[in-house]
Amino acid sequence: MKQDAFKKIESVLYLPDREASQHLTPFENERRKRWLYCVSKKMDDPLLPDKQLIDELTYGIPGLFDPVSKSTAYRDMAAINKITGNITLASKNWYRYMVIEGAKDAFSIAKTEKDAKGMAAALDKIGKYTQADKPDNDFDWDQMMPPALEPSNDVTLLEGIEPIPNLEERRKELRALFVQEMRTTAIDIDTEEEEK
Repeated sequence: MKQDAFKKIESVLYLPDREASQHLTPFENERRKRWLYCVSKKMDDPLLPDKQLIDELTYGIPGLFDPVSKSTAYRDMAAINKITGNITLASKNWYRYMVIEGAKDAFSIAKTEKDAKGMAAALDKIGKYTQADKPDNDFDWDQMMPPALEPSNDVTLLEGIEPIPNLEERRKELRALFVQEMRTTAIDIDTEEEEK
């Protein structure tokens, strides 16, 4: 799919059908309906596998969009993933946030109830999900320097490479061999000029 077609459909993706159809061809509008369906499904369930959406695209949804070929479904999924981005990464961060917030609430409840075991369990969860139990990376990135490479035409600097004696003579021999090979294997083809 061309980039300009992608941008055209993406710009009217969330418009009502009547408005979107004014900007798109019927083919593009059909594609927009498939994309909109899949984007909304991915937003509802970020961990929904792409295979399930591809199957739904190939079977079609009566009244919404017609079935498409598997290759078209895969192209649509590429565009849908481009629109939604890596939504699973965002959902994992959201779940991590929810676990930490829940653990904070559990800690405050355990603290008011003077429950030492509950406080310890909540702190354990907070430590696990914030990775506070692991040491910080103390590597000093400012000390990392790229290697200082100096260009050279001396092949003896490379391991396992031997210099070729009489290099220019060898080049001439190889050129002559190549030209001779081309003359014996090349085939002339008569071209016909197009009539205007």
